[in-house]
Amino acid sequence: MREIESKREMTAFFEKNLASGREAEEIYSILLNQGYPKSLINAGYNEAADKIRKRKEAEAEKQRPVVEEAVPITVEKKQSFFGKLFGKK
Repeated sequence: MREIESKREMTAFFEKNLASGREAEEIYSILLNQGYPKSLINAGYNEAADKIRKRKEAEAEKQRPVVEEAVPITVEKKQSFFGKLFGKK
C-alpha cells in the first residue's frame, strides 16, 4: 500500500475514490484505521470536495443554453385612406 504523505496526495486520493463511487465516510474510516491523522484526512476531503463542486459547476455552466436578448420590433402604423383624405393622424 502506498503511503500518503502530503495534503495534495490525500486530495488526489479522495478525488479518485469519490469519482469511482465510494462514500466519503467509508474512505474516512479506512484512512483513520490505517493511522492517518484526522487533520490530514479532513483537509484532503475538503479540498477534494471543493474541486469536485467547482468542476460540476463549470460543466453545468457549459451545458446551460445561451439565451439572446429579444429585440423589440416596432411596427409603424400606416395612416388609413380616410385619414389621408381628411388629414387625421
